[in-house]
Amino acid sequence: MCGICGVFGRPDRPTAEAMLSRLVHRGPDDGQVIAGLHFTLGARRLSILDVEHGRQPVANEYETIWAAQNGELYNYQDVRADLLAQGHRLLTKCDTEVLPHLWEEHGTDLVSEIDGMFAVAVWDEQARIGLLARDRMGKKPLYYVQQGDSLYFASEIKALLMIPGFSPRINLQALHHYLSLKHVPHPLSIFEGIRILPPAHRLIYRPGRPLRIERYWELSFEPDLAMEDAAEEELVDELLSLLRDGVRRRLRADVPIGFFLSGGVDSALSTVLAAELSSQAIKTFTLGYQADSSTENKQTDSYWARWVSERYKTEHHELALSFDDFPQRLPAIAAAFDEPFSGVVSTYFLAELISQHVKVALAGDGADELFGSYLTHRLAQPLANWEEYRRTKNKDLIRPFQDQVPFLKRLAAEEDWEWRSKLFVFSEEEKRALYSNEIRTALEGTSTAGWLRRDFEMHAGGGPLNRILGVEFRTLLPDQVLTFVDRLSMAHSLEVRSAFLDTKLVEFVARLPDCWKIRNGETKYLLKQAAARYLPREMVFRPKEGFVLPINNWLTSALREFTRAELHPNRLAEHGLFNPVYVTELLNEFHAGQTQKANQVLALLHFQAWHRQFRSARLAA
Repeated sequence: MCGICGVFGRPDRPTAEAMLSRLVHRGPDDGQVIAGLHFTLGARRLSILDVEHGRQPVANEYETIWAAQNGELYNYQDVRADLLAQGHRLLTKCDTEVLPHLWEEHGTDLVSEIDGMFAVAVWDEQARIGLLARDRMGKKPLYYVQQGDSLYFASEIKALLMIPGFSPRINLQALHHYLSLKHVPHPLSIFEGIRILPPAHRLIYRPGRPLRIERYWELSFEPDLAMEDAAEEELVDELLSLLRDGVRRRLRADVPIGFFLSGGVDSALSTVLAAELSSQAIKTFTLGYQADSSTENKQTDSYWARWVSERYKTEHHELALSFDDFPQRLPAIAAAFDEPFSGVVSTYFLAELISQHVKVALAGDGADELFGSYLTHRLAQPLANWEEYRRTKNKDLIRPFQDQVPFLKRLAAEEDWEWRSKLFVFSEEEKRALYSNEIRTALEGTSTAGWLRRDFEMHAGGGPLNRILGVEFRTLLPDQVLTFVDRLSMAHSLEVRSAFLDTKLVEFVARLPDCWKIRNGETKYLLKQAAARYLPREMVFRPKEGFVLPINNWLTSALREFTRAELHPNRLAEHGLFNPVYVTELLNEFHAGQTQKANQVLALLHFQAWHRQFRSARLAA
């Protein structure tokens, strides 16, 4: 695990060294910059594989091809064996070293030969060709800026702000989408001129030519209809086999590994399989809350996490979080993201605890997005059945929302992107009212609903559930879920892996028909059947919150005055983007009991924290 940076097209060691200084948290164990006639590469290292000999960047035998990587290649042992058999000479057992040799064999197609979570940079000095590539799921980030005929790139935005002559300006289109989505969608960033390479894409740089950006892997959510009538036991066997292989591959490390253990199905099943595979006791970590800062479900989470720990004899650690921790840590959280972000941030606190014990941890990320768990997933089939329900009044057609007919009626729309857009944090109309006059004019014609429509039109799936799963797997998963996992863990120099995002497992689950994902209102149906082989049914089939802060409760109680201060007109005047009258009315309505506006308040609160951090410290690490 590392942080990487560099420039294609020119040597620029001073800038690369400055960029690398902003990425120390991603690799505190070592750092190096290499420069040639037409390139510069830098890497910070978190030593996990071949601790003594894995320094980056690395080159081929002739030092004509150089590579740097942020991440882990889970198939590198097989790739390394193949390269040795073909006569290549490899000096270390570090996974990054296979990259320059794969370039010699496959050129830019090397991305099809590697599997894992990665952001890689490769430079061929003789051919003067540069390659940037990002893993299939979007676990590892890679941002870039084009300056004339040179291309600068880095693992995080804060590094690119060190480019001489680069003047950061807020990308208003990105801000517009953030206010609806809780995150900035790829390939945008919050700054004009800085873009993020999309997941499963490669970028090919040649001096004097336009950048070539292309997808190298495609995941289809078109269901295999033969699976509809498959035996449940056989599907569960296959699922567990693939998940076990994914866990096994992620246990490869030359340092100890820990496990996120939330008390829910996803992390618990990963932990159980790891306990079976490991020859020694594993370490598990749970986030809880102090009694005055918690909810009933979170207390139940801690109970079941302890049950798993006791049953499988793990070395267990817990963190009890209080709302008092949130205001003090908000600036650091904002700095970790480099962008406004109002999704999950609780990982920041748990990662801090885990990093005190291990460098690597396994989590359950991806299971919700593959099997169906979120509100949007549960709504897909009932809303697809809405017109038939209106004709027949058969409430079985709209389960589990049979007692929420007005809610479904409000969302119902002819197209799925239309009803999905009704769940935005801020609607298009609300954003127009939120903006100052100048910003409203500048954003005339910009539409997050239109952006979402494009995503749906580009990614058709099978049934209603698979269709929305397919879209969110390409958007919400990398832009929000994997973003908070990466940024908040790497802020504490912790690498997080997830067996649910193993390529073979992802391809298997994507092809499952809707009925194996949500059945009769039961979310993650097939996964829960698999988990029930190891865990009590009362644990598997209970309501689950996940790693989230009980922020709604906090905003209306202990954080009330903090929120008022952060969103005061004087603070809003620092940037002039928002109408202070609208924001004050929003806060008044929220504190008067309209708690459904909590996400709007939180989105503005996180934006304010990010903006102050950006203005005062240029997002210093």
